[in-house]
Amino acid sequence: MSKTNIEQVESSIAEELDKPLKAALKRHGYPIHESFRLRLSLLNADGRKKRSNAVAHAWSPEKSEPAQFWLEPSTATETVPPPAVAQQPQAATPAPVVSVTSVSHGVGDASGASVPVHPAEAELLRALDRAESTPGWSFVSLKKFRDEILPSADVPSIRSDVERQSVIGSAIEKRFVLTGKVQNPKSPQFPVTTIRLNRLMPEVQRVLGLPKKDLDFHPIRIKGEPLSAIVLRERR
Repeated sequence: MSKTNIEQVESSIAEELDKPLKAALKRHGYPIHESFRLRLSLLNADGRKKRSNAVAHAWSPEKSEPAQFWLEPSTATETVPPPAVAQQPQAATPAPVVSVTSVSHGVGDASGASVPVHPAEAELLRALDRAESTPGWSFVSLKKFRDEILPSADVPSIRSDVERQSVIGSAIEKRFVLTGKVQNPKSPQFPVTTIRLNRLMPEVQRVLGLPKKDLDFHPIRIKGEPLSAIVLRERR
C-alpha cells in the first residue's frame, strides 16, 4: 500500500463506484449516458487537492478530509454537459458555480446558432493555449490542467474547484475544448484523459487573437486547355 499514490487510489475507487453510482442515479430518475465516467479527487481538510504523487495514506477521512466526485465525458467526439459535482460537507461554503449564460462574444456554430463565450471560458482557453505551448509536452492531461495548472495560473474568474470544473465542462460542451485518451505508462489500465483547443473554431481563434482561417474550397485556374479535352483526345 505504501507504494500506491493518491492518483492511483482515486482512479481505483472511481472505477469501483462508477457502475453502482450510475445504477443508483437511474433508479432515482437520473439516467447517465455510458460515455460518462466517474472521477474522484481526494482533498485536504482545507478543500485543496491532494498531490497526485503523494502516498496513498496521506489522505485520511478520520481527519475530516473531504473527497470530491464528478462525472466527465470519456471520448473526444461527444457533445457533453458540464460534469456534476458531489462532495462531502465542508466547513467552508464552496464558491458559486460560474454562470455560462453571460455572453462576451458570439459566433455561429454548424447550425447557424450563436455560440456564447463566458469571460471565464476565454480565460480558460488562454490558459490551455499556454499549457499546450509548454516545451516538451506532447499533450495536456485534463487532470493536471484542472488540478495543477489552473489553480496556479492567474485566473481571477476561476478560483475554486467547483468553478474550474464547471467552466471546463462548459468549454467541452461547446466544443471549444476537445478531449481524448492516451496510454498511461505508469498505469496502462487507466488511460490519461487529455484536452486540446479546438483551434478550427472561429471563436477560439478570436479569443487567442489568431488570424481567421479560411477553410472554404477555392479552385485554382491553370492555363491551357481543359483537362477533360485532353482526356477525350487521348482516348481516341
